[in-house]
Amino acid sequence: MPLVEVYIGENEHKPDFVGDFDFLPRIGEYVSRERNDYFIYYKVKEVWYRSKGETDAYHTCLRVEPDD
Repeated sequence: MPLVEVYIGENEHKPDFVGDFDFLPRIGEYVSRERNDYFIYYKVKEVWYRSKGETDAYHTCLRVEPDD
């Protein structure tokens, strides 16, 4: 699967990170990211597809929120 742009919170201009998922997470599911020997968990709030320029290439985007 292609890379997925991940946005944390209301940020819409630049992805906070790019993930290489084996599957596309759905709204309500959780994703985790390991940082400094511990995991940060995020709840998926929104999924959308963005076209860059006038090509037929689309990029998948996720909006997530940190969840303890």
